[in-house]
Amino acid sequence: MKKSVSVLCLVIGLAGTYAYYRMAPILQGASGYSAKNICSGHFLSEFSGEQIVEQALLGASPLLANVSYQINQDEKRVDTSLLGFFKRRAIFVDGIGCVLVSAGEETTSHRVKVAEMQPLDDDAAWPQGRAKSAMGQDYSHLLDEAFSESSKSQPRQTKAVVVVHNGRIVAERYAEGITQDTPLIGWSMTKSVSSLLIGLLVKDGVLDIYQPAAVAEWQQTESDPRRAITLDQLLRMSSSLEFNETYDVLSDVSEMLANQSDTGGFAASKPLIAEPGDVWAYSSGTTNIVSSVIRQTLGGDLQDYYDFTRDRLFNPLGIRSAVLEVDANGTFIGSSYGYASARDWARLGQFCLQNGNWLGEQLLPVNWIKYSTTPTPNNPGNDYGAQFWLNAEPTESQRQRSWPLLPTDAFFFSGYQGQFVAVVPSRDLVVVRLGFTPQGNHGTEQLIAGVIELLSQSDGINTADVNLSLTTQ
Repeated sequence: MKKSVSVLCLVIGLAGTYAYYRMAPILQGASGYSAKNICSGHFLSEFSGEQIVEQALLGASPLLANVSYQINQDEKRVDTSLLGFFKRRAIFVDGIGCVLVSAGEETTSHRVKVAEMQPLDDDAAWPQGRAKSAMGQDYSHLLDEAFSESSKSQPRQTKAVVVVHNGRIVAERYAEGITQDTPLIGWSMTKSVSSLLIGLLVKDGVLDIYQPAAVAEWQQTESDPRRAITLDQLLRMSSSLEFNETYDVLSDVSEMLANQSDTGGFAASKPLIAEPGDVWAYSSGTTNIVSSVIRQTLGGDLQDYYDFTRDRLFNPLGIRSAVLEVDANGTFIGSSYGYASARDWARLGQFCLQNGNWLGEQLLPVNWIKYSTTPTPNNPGNDYGAQFWLNAEPTESQRQRSWPLLPTDAFFFSGYQGQFVAVVPSRDLVVVRLGFTPQGNHGTEQLIAGVIELLSQSDGINTADVNLSLTTQ
């Protein structure tokens, strides 16, 4: 009898140990994810902790309702725990937002020198200044619908909309507490920014996207098949690296963003599941490898990487609000954590619409936007380029275009919870929509289609004819 009891206790103990080690990364990640997003939402976007939890976090997982948090205003940090354990900390650092420090650590050494910038002219028209153009159309009903809440189970929680036509803001609206200067999270829209940064380095002649990516781990042995992966394949999500992007609590992307100190290194450590270029699979990990490559190309120093983003992209475009956040290793999390005001996201969209040209200066290679918006050959939906989503006709007849109401030349910065910068070259149009929409009821396609209809009416063009002509190109 005593032996049976001992065996039972051993089994229970082993089961408990297994359950703990199985659950510990999940609970550690839930606490870390909460610390990072509450910190950024509060210190960058000036939301209350309650707003972030209720509108942004609970839509990701009901588990996050059990996370306790404390905001320290004086030291600009957020501390979280789950069930009294799994303590995590995120610290706000001027210029690079909130750094989620590794589990068990309390400080970060990452700092950047933030240069003073001249404010934009209040009287000069956007994008050079802050003044909005007079609206030639009444967009109020479209904005009313974009901000409406018609479903309790699928709240929109729209925070900002900006409409740019012919290079001028023609309509905008913000939720209560949000202004034209409030930085808002872009989530995976940040991937498109990473593509633009690569384009700048290509123009400098220091990167060739068709050569193997300079990832040190892959180059250590000649037998490593990952040595052949190119930057082009990383940008196009066709590296064939294993990476689980399902966003469940055990997925690679959740582990990367919430528990890993070196996001790019974590993704680079993954094995191949096929020959490089053979498999298309959306992967935030590959973008963080790209971000690591950018940093190393610039010399490896965070300050140099920070200065590059400012001097070569944000400052020339008049972008004042943008913040790219770093991992605990000090590398920008190029897949997910970019913040900017709706107007500054619109500047990035307008920059792409203008083919990388700004105020007459060609900042990007002249063909970079064309490259970025050319469909990746092995993408089944024909809807992904190089860190941009596309609206091209699918190659498979049973598939539907991603945005059937919109022209086929439209392309998108796109992020979790309904973040979009939509660029429609055929209509000289950029539409930004930002919010905390957990279940896809953001209404962005209808908003853009409504704007195009109004523009077509003012131009005396039949909307159906416009769509037909574009779909047959």
